Amino acid sequence: MHAWSRHNLAFGPRPGVLWIGTPEGAVIELEIDGKQATEHETLPGSAVTALTATATGELIVAGRDGTLLVLSIGRAGPAEASTAAVTDFLAGTSEASAVDMDQLDLTDGTRTWQPGDLETVTEASESDPSWLQIQAAMNRIT
Repeated sequence: MHAWSRHNLAFGPRPGVLWIGTPEGAVIELEIDGKQATEHETLPGSAVTALTATATGELIVAGRDGTLLVLSIGRAGPAEASTAAVTDFLAGTSEASAVDMDQLDLTDGTRTWQPGDLETVTEASESDPSWLQIQAAMNRIT
């Protein structure tokens, strides 16, 4: 969790499947219930920097080299299965209360920022997480 960005995890349209982007450019399909993982070589030589799934069944994969792929993974079961999973999830959770920023730990797994630090950061390297690179870029233009 501390070594790789949470932007590289996505639940796909198939219930019970988690997709994980890796620094080596692969995307891992993890079947949670079956406890089975399948590695798909997606971006050889380029780290996966962001991953998301669309409602229509595609997986969007972004690479460190600027590559953006749309992978069609399809839907394995009826929408009712997804609806039931969401209903069960919502029944077992509650809305988080408002959190004071002073109570949060802002970290990329290596460094920790104090509240307000991210408002002034203007430099980030390629090895920094994408959220920090974006924040630094936004701060440079304001």
